Amino acid sequence: MKKFGKIFGLIAALLVVLAIAAAVLAKFLITPERVRDAVLPLAQKALQREVQLGEIEVSLFSGINLKNLVIQERDGSEPFVAADQVVLRYQLWPLLFGQVVIDEVRLVAPKIRVARLADKSFNFSDLAGAGAQEEGKAEAPPADADKAATPINLLVSQVGIDNGELMFLDYGINAQAPYRYKLSELQVSARDISLEKSFPFSVKSRLNGSTLAIDGEASIKEQGGRAKVQVTNFDVTAFAPYFREQLPGKLGSLKVDLDLEAQAGAGSVASNGKILLRDIDLVLEAMQDAPIRDTRLGLEYRIRTDLAASRLDIETAKVDLNGIKADLAGKVENLKAKPLLDVTLAIPDLDLRSALAAVPKELVQGAAGLNPSGKLNARIHLAGTTDAPLKLLQEGQLTLDGVQVTAGGERPSLSGVFSLKGDSVASDNLQLKLGDNQANIGLKAGNLFGKPIVISSAVTSERFLIDPLLKGAAAPAVAGEEAKPAPAAKGAPASEIGPFDLPLKADGTVKIKQALYQGLSIDNFDMAYRLIDNVLTIDKMTGNVAGGTFSETATVDLRKKGLAYKTNLNVQGVKAEPVVAVFMPKASGTVFGTLNINGEFSGTGTLPDAIKRSLGGNGKLVLADGKLTGSNLVQGFSQFLNLEELRDLQFSQAKGSFTVENGRVKLSSDFSGKDLRMAPQGSVGLDGSLDVRLDARISPALTDKLDKKGKFTQFLKDQEGWGQVPVLVTGTAARPSFALDTSAIKGQVEQKVKQEVQKKLQEKVLDKLAPAEGEPGKEEPAKQLLRDTLKGILGN
Repeated sequence: MKKFGKIFGLIAALLVVLAIAAAVLAKFLITPERVRDAVLPLAQKALQREVQLGEIEVSLFSGINLKNLVIQERDGSEPFVAADQVVLRYQLWPLLFGQVVIDEVRLVAPKIRVARLADKSFNFSDLAGAGAQEEGKAEAPPADADKAATPINLLVSQVGIDNGELMFLDYGINAQAPYRYKLSELQVSARDISLEKSFPFSVKSRLNGSTLAIDGEASIKEQGGRAKVQVTNFDVTAFAPYFREQLPGKLGSLKVDLDLEAQAGAGSVASNGKILLRDIDLVLEAMQDAPIRDTRLGLEYRIRTDLAASRLDIETAKVDLNGIKADLAGKVENLKAKPLLDVTLAIPDLDLRSALAAVPKELVQGAAGLNPSGKLNARIHLAGTTDAPLKLLQEGQLTLDGVQVTAGGERPSLSGVFSLKGDSVASDNLQLKLGDNQANIGLKAGNLFGKPIVISSAVTSERFLIDPLLKGAAAPAVAGEEAKPAPAAKGAPASEIGPFDLPLKADGTVKIKQALYQGLSIDNFDMAYRLIDNVLTIDKMTGNVAGGTFSETATVDLRKKGLAYKTNLNVQGVKAEPVVAVFMPKASGTVFGTLNINGEFSGTGTLPDAIKRSLGGNGKLVLADGKLTGSNLVQGFSQFLNLEELRDLQFSQAKGSFTVENGRVKLSSDFSGKDLRMAPQGSVGLDGSLDVRLDARISPALTDKLDKKGKFTQFLKDQEGWGQVPVLVTGTAARPSFALDTSAIKGQVEQKVKQEVQKKLQEKVLDKLAPAEGEPGKEEPAKQLLRDTLKGILGN
């Protein structure tokens, strides 16, 4: 133990001796004059600028303090760098060999002025080539240079800046009023600096109110390193002059927060972290009516770049736009020329209501009234070059889960899957729900990015209520009443729709086992349609209704303003009463019987006035076992004839033909019944106006009741005793007006008088002029002449 104690004592004594020796040598080797003589020429030669240095302090343990260091600008007008202190620390061991080795340099409270000049050069641009230029001019050192030189060597392994300030002035944009940016509270440190090994460094500062912190390692040999970067509350708008022209709009506000890591090596860069853009206030030129206000965009990512292969691998990228989230992964190749993408984009569980609230309200103001809800899930694979963005879509899937919108006071719901591949899409298990309604939809579409888009659909349903779909639509016009169009916007006259130029080619079918409209059941509804060159063709529309059937074909030309349409309608065996009750509710209970219609119609325009002017057509109508009752027409006719028995008009058959032109329906018909026979002729206007002549014939019993004294009807009876009452109907279907057709009565009376005169002449004269029995053809010439003359006068 005593032996070891002696050894430690010797070592301690040796250290004390060395410390004393180092202190003595430091005092001898490091003097303010030698430091000034070493530093100033070296700095001025390297910087080619005037360098000023204040007091110099030398301490064994605190090192060398250079106070009030000033490096002037090239023209000497103002300081380029000014530091309160420059601390140089030296190694103690080399002092024992007569050498001063400076291994740490630290600037205290430096103020650095960096300027970009009007010619786009910097106030330090000359420093990059100064050393090379002077190196060529340097003279060989004198032979006794080693003896005269100060034994101070710079072998810096640690550098630092304490509480520094960097002011950047940019005269390159505005030479008269330069832009100013201030980097304050600057703290920089790097230690163990080596050309062979990596060394740590850190940077902390404040920039225009934001904070910046960088911690990492650098490798000079590997030309790389790693760093962790944190930026808080960085105001991008302060740097707007540098990107304003490239921005397609006006940026009012944008703050950035960064928390990321990066690693760089020979030919590769990897990074991961979070980027948050917040307080975004942007008005895009293309969307000036929909400014982006108070928006947040977050990105959490992990990427790797292979510079040699010109490739970017996106391991993950999670985007969050005001709560709208999306995931991106894949790769981008050929970065230096024409980028080639191969990425997958996923949008998980997108809540439509939240998404609508997340985007600028002006951008979706049309959708706000629809009040969308439900969820979307999307997964899309994009591959190809960025110069053909529409061709990037390779495949994908869009899943709808209870997606709803408000339409016509109802909220239909759509669920199912859309599968995308290239430029085509197809649905799978797509279901539409509306209250108690449910329909299955099969949909295929192709050539999505070309013209025309080709669509094929098939809709099927077991039971479907039509009423909810038509809520809010105008009610059908009652016969005799003018249909009222939906009111136009205040101050704007109603205008025709169209023409349309839809880039579509479509076909499809609709099959509904039972459709219900206001209680009327339409069974086995079957429709097939196609749209080619903006002409819609309904090849078939059939179904069963009210005990009968209907079928229709039609074409609608969308290329014309107001559209142009043509239709063929066939109705067979349909009960009239339930159909009239639904489509003409005010006439409900007035028409009964079995209805057959066959007609063709055509026209242009969708507004009432246009329809009246252009609608044309013709057809035939048959009403079997019919009854007309309760309507103003029937009641008015009964009152006009004062026959209570005619308040219900019953017919075994009513048939006729019609022609539609110039806003009127021309009729030619024949009604046959037990008490009444009619042959209405004339026209009915599409506005309900009437101009119809009823050649009414009343049964003998009612004829006698019509004129009990027989003074009138004796001239208006046919051979079977039916009373002939020609009636003229004018006014409107809602308010008809009845009058006797005097011209027809006059003709009937004249005919009746002729018949009576002829009868009397026959009895009194002609029968007596007839040849004697058994002598046919033997009539005298005079008698024959008399008979022919009377026939010419009487018309028989």
